[in-house]
Amino acid sequence: MTGWKLFSHSVGMISRNFQQAVQIFLVPLVLIVLVIFVMVGQMIGELKMFESGTSVPVGMVGPGVFLKFFFLSLVVALISMWGVVAWHRYVLLEEMPKGWIPRLNLSNMVLYLLRSLQLMLVSVVCLLPVAFVGSAITQAGGVIGAILMVVCFVVVFVFVGRMVLVLPAAAIGASFGLGDALRATKGQWPTFLAVGFFIFLANVVASVVLLGLSSIPWLMSVVQLGFSAVLSLLNISILTTLYGYFVEKRPI
Repeated sequence: MTGWKLFSHSVGMISRNFQQAVQIFLVPLVLIVLVIFVMVGQMIGELKMFESGTSVPVGMVGPGVFLKFFFLSLVVALISMWGVVAWHRYVLLEEMPKGWIPRLNLSNMVLYLLRSLQLMLVSVVCLLPVAFVGSAITQAGGVIGAILMVVCFVVVFVFVGRMVLVLPAAAIGASFGLGDALRATKGQWPTFLAVGFFIFLANVVASVVLLGLSSIPWLMSVVQLGFSAVLSLLNISILTTLYGYFVEKRPI
């Protein structure tokens, strides 16, 4: 089963390259934590001053807070792209990490971010009519209507999923657009459906484990942080594997 092979290959990619993964993602992760800690602390302080009636400069509260939140999101996204792009390039171009600071491929990071926004826009455009029509079908058709709506959402998920190959392409600087991704994955919807199912299953397993640890909050928090890191790396590795298999025709 191709879907399982792609998924298991991605899992193996992490275990085989664990040291390199730590070298690539440790510094960006620490920077993200520091940026969030500092900026969120500032925003909370400003909101508390606003609630207490303390006089603050114009623009520091209200629109200023939202502007800072937007800036925070942008900075976190770019730092995340730093590690993600480095990982794609390590696997696909064999660009080995040197030391503990990944190579800064700024143009590829920006392109990766723009491609991500493009995919988000496509997702919204596809999901809005499905959600609108699906809600009407559900109200009219009951259970059957709900099933049809779920099927429609899965179809959109697979359609958009086939286009995610533009992300690894952006990381390595390849000229590869949404149309190219659809052509490269033509007729491969069962494979993407299977990969999506295994990703969903991995998240379910993680949720069940965390639920079992709910009586020990501190341990649950630690395990949750570990699961988040592993699942995020797994998703990135799956993107890399899909690009290598469908575009570069690498064996798995």
